Amino acid sequence: MTNPLSQSLQLPSGAILANRLAKAAMSEGMADANNHSTPRLEALYRRWARSGAGLLLSGNIQVDRWHLERPGAKRDQYLATRTVFR
Repeated sequence: MTNPLSQSLQLPSGAILANRLAKAAMSEGMADANNHSTPRLEALYRRWARSGAGLLLSGNIQVDRWHLERPGAKRDQYLATRTVFR
């Protein structure tokens, strides 16, 4: 019998995950003083990408630098410059 975690999974969108292992979203707190991504954070996500997990959920990505979840939270540079709601 095959381990269910190693079986592929088709999502309602049609995307197929290679397996049923997932990395949950986390708040890494590894942004720089300007709330930008750092080489350390990018290396961490590269490491997770190579882990073999079928799904990686990104951590907290803030879209407004004035409303960070906590110090060190990364914000998306593109979204932070846009007015989402008018």
